[in-house]
Amino acid sequence: MLSSLSYAILALLATKPQSGYDIARDMKPPLGFLWQARHGQIYPELARLVQEGLVDFERLDPRAGPPRRVHAITAAGRAELSRWVAKPPQPRPMNDELVVKAFALRKARAATATGLLEDQIKLHEHRLAALEQRSAAIESRDSGVPGLSSARFGEFAALRRGIGAERDYLAWCLWLQSQLAPGTASTARSKGRSSARPTGARRGR
Repeated sequence: MLSSLSYAILALLATKPQSGYDIARDMKPPLGFLWQARHGQIYPELARLVQEGLVDFERLDPRAGPPRRVHAITAAGRAELSRWVAKPPQPRPMNDELVVKAFALRKARAATATGLLEDQIKLHEHRLAALEQRSAAIESRDSGVPGLSSARFGEFAALRRGIGAERDYLAWCLWLQSQLAPGTASTARSKGRSSARPTGARRGR
């Protein structure tokens, strides 16, 4: 059986041929919104997909730049991806280290806990802003929300899920922080996010 990472790679290659570097860039933590993986995980999966006949590759002329392989999904790969898409997803465990830390937050000093949450808030604000910027760029190119027939629909759908998750996670971090230090600067700084235009809302033409 293929791993979830393999299917994520097939999904990316179904949009356009890409090098291993391109795939790793799209999956690089913490901004990988489709799937997160590191170089050391991606290249063995690519080799396996090539061995299975689901992906093929072409070596670029080294005179045109650094030597690299551009991978493309095969007809067998598209068929396997279509088969997999129709199956129900595997249950996803909620293994989040920060949730465990929140569970035991009373055991930490208030200043330490506040600093931890401040760092997390900054991290998730940065991630949310990056995802929103990418989503807005797609809407701008498509003159609105891309429809199912658009080549950008899948990317936009994944971005919408990622943005929603980041907004919810950020709101939770801000709530935790408010319990430790009511009226903090981060709470005031991020207060307007709840009234922001939801991603995917149609604009006037």
